Amino acid sequence: MSSWSVTSGPERRSSPEFVYNSAKRLGEAAVFATFEEDVASLKRNMLRFGMDFDTLEKEKKVKIIDLEALQGRGMGSNIETLLGALDSLRARRLVVDSLTAFLSSAQEKFDYSFLMHLVYKTLKREGVTTLMTVSRPAIPLGEVGVEEFVADGIFELQNYISRDVELKTRFIIRKLRGTDHSRRFHSVVFTPNGIEILPYTP
Repeated sequence: MSSWSVTSGPERRSSPEFVYNSAKRLGEAAVFATFEEDVASLKRNMLRFGMDFDTLEKEKKVKIIDLEALQGRGMGSNIETLLGALDSLRARRLVVDSLTAFLSSAQEKFDYSFLMHLVYKTLKREGVTTLMTVSRPAIPLGEVGVEEFVADGIFELQNYISRDVELKTRFIIRKLRGTDHSRRFHSVVFTPNGIEILPYTP
């Protein structure tokens, strides 16, 4: 079973954890494609949270692609790179961080719409579960359009100031096709052991 989900918000730490847990705990190979951060920095930052991507790469359970290094080759070339990486590991899980940057490789909205649907159909046919992040406020979710026509799930993370004047993070599921999901906000806490979802506290 495959799915295509979008996560929006200022915190995107959940996307590397999705890849790490897929490989480490579930034994499913995964590919992480990043525009937002170079590979060395990503690995170093994630190691602080107990996620050792170097070891997983050596074991050929994870492949991290720096799409920023391929800047200028265009979306079509980036898509070929993603599909090649998935095929090399026989991976069924993919994260693209971020869709915001991914869109910048398309010159026109028509190109984006056509290629996104092409990739969507290809990945679904191959049984790949895909997670794409959207940065805010550069491209507010809802202006992108992918969630209406493609995404099976939409998860929005928000930073907010709590009643005790503390910066916190919360998330809400805006769409999860085929399920009767929660419509409430939930608190998100980032710990050395990963992400914890807690009851929402204003």
